[in-house]
Amino acid sequence: MPYSVQFVGLVCFYREQGGRLALLPDGRNPGKGIDPHYGSVVVAADSIEEAETANWVGVKGARDITFPLVPCHLVIEGADVDGVLDTTRQILPQLRDIDKDFEIDPPRAKTIAQIRIKQGTLTSYLIPGGAAAISQLDVVHDGPIRITMKPDDGSPEGTIVAKPGTEIAITNMARGNVYDELPAQNGSHFKIYEKLSVNPVSLKEPPAIAALTESRSKHALFSRRGPIGLYVDCSNTGCCG
Repeated sequence: MPYSVQFVGLVCFYREQGGRLALLPDGRNPGKGIDPHYGSVVVAADSIEEAETANWVGVKGARDITFPLVPCHLVIEGADVDGVLDTTRQILPQLRDIDKDFEIDPPRAKTIAQIRIKQGTLTSYLIPGGAAAISQLDVVHDGPIRITMKPDDGSPEGTIVAKPGTEIAITNMARGNVYDELPAQNGSHFKIYEKLSVNPVSLKEPPAIAALTESRSKHALFSRRGPIGLYVDCSNTGCCG
């Protein structure tokens, strides 16, 4: 039974041999005037078979459960094994097109999470109710899906086991997961992507991608308090490799 992963907020898909490396820039301390961003895994409570909650700081249950990320490598069972990855329907702003000096070296990138994707289908959409580009990964996989957070500092791993066919969200957004302010009231979230580059760069947010259609995802993240409504400056991106 296939499962889906929704990548929402600041996520860069770095091209590498055999697939993509999803990089979530560390936006916890983004600089003056920019809203802090936090990475998380979000899974509806009734889709979880088991979870090692002791190793996920700040976990609390409601209609869905948010598992906060510390700097880590995140492994999603099924997506991490060699296979065929179709990216022909993933249309995203390219960071090197915005600043030619933008260059990523994954071990040196300042990230809250890195996720290796080696198989499935990546498709870009507009976030429901907003202008930001998001990505959906569809993976054919039999059985439950184990999600493992491996902290970079060697702390104990956190795990979630989701039911077959579960829709999972990987987010990197401002706290509250709702962006209901005018864009001009705060610094551009897009500047946080500068933390991924080994060279000094200056990024400005890209225009909206007219070719994208609104996601029809049923994940609780998109409906629990009304539309998220992220602006273009909190779009997924691609780069390099």
